[in-house]
Amino acid sequence: MLNRVFLLMSLCVLSLATTNSHALDIVHVNKRHSVQDTRTVYPHAVLHKALDVSSERYGPFKVTVNEFVLPNNRTIDLLEHGEILNVVMVVTSTEWESRTIPIRIPLRMGALAYRVLVVNEHSLAKFEQVTDLQSLKALTVGLHRNWVTWNIMTDLGFDVGSGYSYESLFGMLSKRRFDYLPRGVHEVYDELKIRHKRYPGIVIEPKLALYIPSPFYMFVSPKHPRIAERLTFGLEKMVKDGTLKSMFLAHYGDTYKQANLKNRTIIDIGNPLLPKETPLDREELWLDFLAL
Repeated sequence: MLNRVFLLMSLCVLSLATTNSHALDIVHVNKRHSVQDTRTVYPHAVLHKALDVSSERYGPFKVTVNEFVLPNNRTIDLLEHGEILNVVMVVTSTEWESRTIPIRIPLRMGALAYRVLVVNEHSLAKFEQVTDLQSLKALTVGLHRNWVTWNIMTDLGFDVGSGYSYESLFGMLSKRRFDYLPRGVHEVYDELKIRHKRYPGIVIEPKLALYIPSPFYMFVSPKHPRIAERLTFGLEKMVKDGTLKSMFLAHYGDTYKQANLKNRTIIDIGNPLLPKETPLDREELWLDFLAL
């Protein structure tokens, strides 16, 4: 009798283990900010790849995109609760790292550290005299109020012109409400190409770039530790076998060559808000963008 009970208990445990190993992981992510917003294409590709390469260990998955754009100032609250969102991909900050589960693997391998300046063509002459941090601070920078970069540059004493939506910043620049809009090399060329007909006078300043260390991570709701564990496993695997680097270069390699960073004057802005846990000592996580 005891042997039979033990056998039944063993079968139940095995059944539960098998069921859990094949549980469907559902990842909920935010919708892009506009139909012209191409910034999500690459990070979503990395997200799917990380889930895919972890399938043998963690089982099937599904990614759902919210039907409506969620407001930036509510995103972290919604992620913390973990019902509408359970994965968000953004630039890191102390608040994000303290309220969620950060996966400290920069998805773009540090690309967002380098920003070129988008300017109104009628204002190009202003930038001929910009050679260092002090001369740059004489100009007004345009930033989204909810971007980490807004916090960084405000903290450093820049004159910041605030926009309250991603799309509005381009319109404000066309009207010269501020002098420049810093954009990542990986995003700027698509942004200007898509908006050329609407804002033909917006161009990339040809000689300058900013250096603002800004790791771009996946953040997972604290209510979903299994998904955090799975994504960490998948991303680490992609770093180790070179998949992450290959994906980045396939998406953006030509763009960085076009930007010609090594021949631009790089103004080191810094980032006084960079969390101390940033894995700067892991060389395999970061690309040398001045060598591309």
